[in-house]
Amino acid sequence: MTAYNSSNSNRIFKASSDAVRVMSEVVDFSSTTNAGGDTFDVIGVPANTLVLAAGCDILTADTAGNSGTLAVGDSSGAAIYSAAAAPTSTGQKTLTDDPKAYSAGDDIRLTVASGAINAKVRVWATMISLDKGGTDVDADTQNVTFA
Repeated sequence: MTAYNSSNSNRIFKASSDAVRVMSEVVDFSSTTNAGGDTFDVIGVPANTLVLAAGCDILTADTAGNSGTLAVGDSSGAAIYSAAAAPTSTGQKTLTDDPKAYSAGDDIRLTVASGAINAKVRVWATMISLDKGGTDVDADTQNVTFA
């Protein structure tokens, strides 16, 4: 198993933002020598962020013919957002509809299973900060009083 990391290690989505953001990156598996069990960390998720949904859109279908599959998840599970499925046709993969709050930074991860694939996919994530006006660490102080 090989763990691939994106060259875009900067978490562009800033935690001080309170707008819903959609992040996306294209992964062309024909440009890698991937195999079953390989992981690709594609989109950085800052600490204190709610990922409303994440998934992938198959832009070019797999033609490797060896029943390789793709799942969309994170470091805690391969299929948090989309179950493993063969990318043999174009279009959006079925989502699990499970939003997830991250107290620590993580990555939206693609996991290849069953064998190498050569599909081209757009990975996307819809995120919003849970720390409006703060930082992406849990060192904020109370700024209101209670009576």
